[in-house]
Amino acid sequence: MSKRAERFPAGYPLFLTHGSGARVWCADGHEYVDWICGLGALTLGYCHSDIDAAVLRQLSKGVSYSLPEAIEAEVAEQLVATIPCAGPDGMVRFVKTGSEATEGAIRIARIVTGRERIALSGYFSWHSWYAASRPEHPGVPEVMGDLVTPFVHGNLGSLRAALEGGAPPAAVILEPAMNAHPTPGFLEGVMKLAHAAGALVIFDEMVTGFRWAAGGAQALYGVTPDLAVFGKGMANGYPLACIIGPRAIMDPAALVVSGTFGGEALSLAAAQAVLRVYQRELVTERMAHAGQRLVDAINATVRSLEVPLVADGPGPRVVVKGERRLVLTFYQQAATRGLLLHPAGSNVSGVLTEADQDRSERAAQEAVAALAKGAELEGPEPSEGFASVARRGD
Repeated sequence: MSKRAERFPAGYPLFLTHGSGARVWCADGHEYVDWICGLGALTLGYCHSDIDAAVLRQLSKGVSYSLPEAIEAEVAEQLVATIPCAGPDGMVRFVKTGSEATEGAIRIARIVTGRERIALSGYFSWHSWYAASRPEHPGVPEVMGDLVTPFVHGNLGSLRAALEGGAPPAAVILEPAMNAHPTPGFLEGVMKLAHAAGALVIFDEMVTGFRWAAGGAQALYGVTPDLAVFGKGMANGYPLACIIGPRAIMDPAALVVSGTFGGEALSLAAAQAVLRVYQRELVTERMAHAGQRLVDAINATVRSLEVPLVADGPGPRVVVKGERRLVLTFYQQAATRGLLLHPAGSNVSGVLTEADQDRSERAAQEAVAALAKGAELEGPEPSEGFASVARRGD
């Protein structure tokens, strides 16, 4: 849903044809610096030589096997060594999408605790267990709404009320960070309140994994959940996600999480190559630095031209804030200058070159200057979309 044309102002390309590094091209030949990155999945850009080579090597041997392939265990071991919540005896279950991973984590938590109700903050999937928490959820039985209780991210009082507001909770699931760093003490407070209520804590690290740090927000902030789900950047755009945690909690996964393509080897080869790049390069540090540079460039320009916008974000994710139409006009003006940003939050590529960075900053500054000269939004106003509304806690 976040890729549909109606999510973007007029002026964005309808289709992309190819990409290389941090740049993409559309059907009419226009070139852009991509700060959307496949909705955060491309931390190492398009056509990364190491990843392409690993996938081609695996392709020559096979894609899906009748029994597990050794690479499945190898990648699991690499992830256990990278992600804190795995602990020394961690286990990994591979699936193809983040939606599947959150579904599996919820199932595991319900089995381990013997409870059913979930407290949640964030956007987790299109699946019924989560969609039941939305005001509108066509096709989802109303009875499922009694099993999910939203709370407001950053507000421990709201979490406390959610935990106490119904049947005993099985789990608290949240995005540890999204468009801002969590308030100091919030994640620690989540752990304390959830455990006091007998619930497990699940971090959805689809966005933060391999972007805030290789081990996710839990590694950056030093707060270790009971379970976590990762995907997106883990395989740099190849369809792969996982549930990860200590063996004592993960054991039920062998019984309840299963799929024909969980061990599909091309995506695992891509993930193995990604993990090796992260071992030898400071990818997340580069992303944080690049994101801060763009934020600083935008803010310096809006201050000098007295445009009521502000750029913000936790380094690897850049958000422009202000009156909605003005913000959308900024995005539209940036796109016409070859800079693709996402209205819900933009993602930094780990392979931006200095030329990419300079072009991005120049396009953003020129977009602000156009606003100062009176540029207005052309075409219909785009929709906010399911995920954006969900993150507001409505």
